[in-house]
Amino acid sequence: MNDPTSAPAHWLLDTLETLRSTLERIEVEEAACLEAIHPEYRASARNLLHFIAFHRHAHPGLPKALRQRGLCPLTDCDAHLLSSLEVVITALKALEGLGPEPGGPAGLGGHGLLEQHCVRLFGALAAAGVAGIMVTLPAEAAERPALIADLLEAGMSIARINCAHDDPVVWGRMVEALSQARVATGRPCAIAMDLAGPKLRTGQLAPQPAVIRARPPRDRMGRPTQPVRILAVPPGATPKVQNTDTVLLPARLSKAKRLKQGDRLRGRDASGRRRTLSVVRRGPDGLLLLQADRTCHFMSGLVFRQRHGKARLRVGPLAPVGGERLLRLGDAIRLTPEPDLGGGTLPCTLPEVFFDLRVGERVLFDDGRIGGVIRGVSAREVRLEVTVAQARGSRLRSDKGINFPDSELRMAALTAKDIEDLAFVTQHADMLSYSFVHRDSDIETLRQCLEERGRGDLAVVLKIETRQAFLNLPGLLLAAMAHGAPVGVMIARGDLAIECGWEALAPIQEEILRICAAAHVPCIWATEVLDTLAQHGHPTRAEITDAAMGGRADAVMLNKGPNITATVKVLEAIVARSASDRSDRSEALLTCLAFRSNCEPDAPLT
Repeated sequence: MNDPTSAPAHWLLDTLETLRSTLERIEVEEAACLEAIHPEYRASARNLLHFIAFHRHAHPGLPKALRQRGLCPLTDCDAHLLSSLEVVITALKALEGLGPEPGGPAGLGGHGLLEQHCVRLFGALAAAGVAGIMVTLPAEAAERPALIADLLEAGMSIARINCAHDDPVVWGRMVEALSQARVATGRPCAIAMDLAGPKLRTGQLAPQPAVIRARPPRDRMGRPTQPVRILAVPPGATPKVQNTDTVLLPARLSKAKRLKQGDRLRGRDASGRRRTLSVVRRGPDGLLLLQADRTCHFMSGLVFRQRHGKARLRVGPLAPVGGERLLRLGDAIRLTPEPDLGGGTLPCTLPEVFFDLRVGERVLFDDGRIGGVIRGVSAREVRLEVTVAQARGSRLRSDKGINFPDSELRMAALTAKDIEDLAFVTQHADMLSYSFVHRDSDIETLRQCLEERGRGDLAVVLKIETRQAFLNLPGLLLAAMAHGAPVGVMIARGDLAIECGWEALAPIQEEILRICAAAHVPCIWATEVLDTLAQHGHPTRAEITDAAMGGRADAVMLNKGPNITATVKVLEAIVARSASDRSDRSEALLTCLAFRSNCEPDAPLT
């Protein structure tokens, strides 16, 4: 019989007992794996194997069939699967008169192991059962211990330092400022440091000439309401401008003393259109205030002359701006290891990944805004066809991320810079966040480096930010459990969404939470949590819901922003409520596992 929701009780009982045998058998099959696990994590690794076996073999209709008989559906028992399955089997036997009533709920030890591992990873604050709050420290925190003190008072329990930015000097100031703030507030706070990992990005594109745009203000119909004011600033002058609408234009002026109010300078702007600049007045230090009725684009070297006089304005040198490339649907481009060659080429910072790419695989740029398909691969270049771009084309700039979601990249997660940064990290961090971890060997490499520095006990948080890492998460956890040091997982949802598709993010983050629960490994919910609140002071409704969902994790990460202190306070209130809800659900689970002899199934299965 294929559908347990309409099966007789004996078939359902056989199904459950077969599942129990499957869970017991995987322990035998993976005995060597379990033997390699550190004793601290052996029970957790065993339950993770149970989780894998259960979800490989359980019928999707099983939870509904169990609910119909008033039994625990096993959907919330990831942390203690085998013991919960035992209780359900005993309860079903008693319900059918095939055995004695169970004595009560059992097998909830997995929750205790998770709490124990949270305390080891996050510190004493985790014992309260409330999700920790991790905050990315801005660079200004190095000079403002008061900011860190405010964050601690607001509820921050983990301070995050991103090694992809700044340097050991700035990091050291942050650590010292945090130390002072902890003494001043009397509040504990762990230090988490992120290794940067490999930077797979577009290389530096050739700089382009700078352009200054002067545009008259317009009404809601798009009509100019007044001329735009332009202040021509000669070399060496230091203008004091109170009107923020005034455009500053570096310029060299010739015969400007002859100009008076109302005189006009004419020329062509950067677009090639004829434009007229009217003199408003001359100021001190050779400044000249002009106005224009139409939008003007200025670039270095453009000249505007007085029509019937000798006065002349030449736009001064403007610093070049970062390069960019306009990509349209159907464009053929080439990724190369060379510096920007212009035309249809794009430099890539890690050309060694070319050997791992295959024709037909996807390529994503700039957080997925631009996408393409690989049409050809060689050691020197990758030929792409643009398949995702805006109708009018999308602009791609230097130092933008590149993702290969379909490719199995063999690049090492630990870079030469990361190894250098470990000298600081191992001296000051309470936990290390491991970026771009993909395979078991990445964990072994990091552990070896930590052992060499005498910090084999340092906690490691695995950042799950690629499709490869997600698919290999159970293997990564088992590899990490071979060591006795604390281990955690961070759901890097931004990168995961790019790699796996936005529509797949919700089930993926849910699956990571369940795998971590099964492994009794603390999980951190990250990426753009309450980001609008942190940046602009007002959250969106969707952000509040997302933060509440994040409260199911063991910690929630916030990025920096001008309103970060207020954001921490809001998040603390949200996660405290979520902790209360989790407690209520645990009580409900205990009640569900406890068989009551007077319960009756909601509906017969036959």
